[in-house]
Amino acid sequence: MSKWRMAMGGLITLLLSGCQSAAYFGHLGKGQWQMLSQRQSVSKLLANPHTPPKLNERLMALQEIRTFAASLGLPADKQFDTYVDIRRPYALWSVAATPELSLQAKSWCYWVVGCLAYRNYFNESLANDFAAQLQAQGYDTHIGKVAAYSTLGWFRDSLLSSQLERRAPDLAELVFHELAHQVVYAKDDPVFNESFAEVVAHESLRRYLVGRPDDLDAVLKRLERQHQFAEMVQQYRQQLNALYQSSLSAEQKRSGKQQTLDSLRHAYQQLKTSQWSGFAGYDGWFAGVNNARINSVSVYHDLVPALDALLASTGNDLPAFFAKCKAMEKLPKAERYRILNYSRSQVELLHD
Repeated sequence: MSKWRMAMGGLITLLLSGCQSAAYFGHLGKGQWQMLSQRQSVSKLLANPHTPPKLNERLMALQEIRTFAASLGLPADKQFDTYVDIRRPYALWSVAATPELSLQAKSWCYWVVGCLAYRNYFNESLANDFAAQLQAQGYDTHIGKVAAYSTLGWFRDSLLSSQLERRAPDLAELVFHELAHQVVYAKDDPVFNESFAEVVAHESLRRYLVGRPDDLDAVLKRLERQHQFAEMVQQYRQQLNALYQSSLSAEQKRSGKQQTLDSLRHAYQQLKTSQWSGFAGYDGWFAGVNNARINSVSVYHDLVPALDALLASTGNDLPAFFAKCKAMEKLPKAERYRILNYSRSQVELLHD
């Protein structure tokens, strides 16, 4: 489940508010310093005859991807022009928490980036310990395994060794997504930010793969599965929300929650059989499905249809789309969402 693993963010939270502990701040500072101090120039690695062939191949693909990203108006200059061997499978482990009988995610507030519904760790053990503390307090938790993140332009982002196993189209999608965060970022609104980055990444990837029909067909099939999965999860998320908002007792809500999650698992099995020819790429996600995991899908999906419609309203003109989203960046969240809903309804009417 690469898109949701990537997930929960991709955003480093180095600049913390005073309420964060010194130990946590120190941990983040140490982790980010590792990234900065161990960077190697991509151009120098490509010129070095001793660079391993696999790394050389990925770096060559990266250079092509960066050039293409720049042609789309993405800020590729001085981004992803360095490489870091992080000597671990993921860049970050991102902890999210949601109450047992609510979909109101727990949040942590940070200076500059605002309040986010996750807390990042460079160390898996620390992430597991923090998740266990939250579970002991009664929260559903989810730990996202993050292969890449954006520093929003504060630092030069690098290609990480955790990304080397990706095929060129997957690497391109990741780079497009992370660069998009530097184009538009609305404080305190991860759903808007991640949905925007998803739309930009998908449109950019479609253009990048023009002339590569096999790769394009594979990507379109994956995106269709991803959309079907997200729509299915959203349907059951709405059912859970109605259950939690009801006047039923806590015990009745727990029983209803279990029944709803069982129904979601059943719907997934039907989708696998009827439309996906047994594709099992989301099995791991369902093994630990809970409120927090369901919310993680919502972050990357809820505004994608509306933003897709907004992009279509510009004639798929990415710079014009960037400008429209940039104009919404500073608006109050309610106003931003009102505009998006209006844009979506207008485009749907045009296509009726």
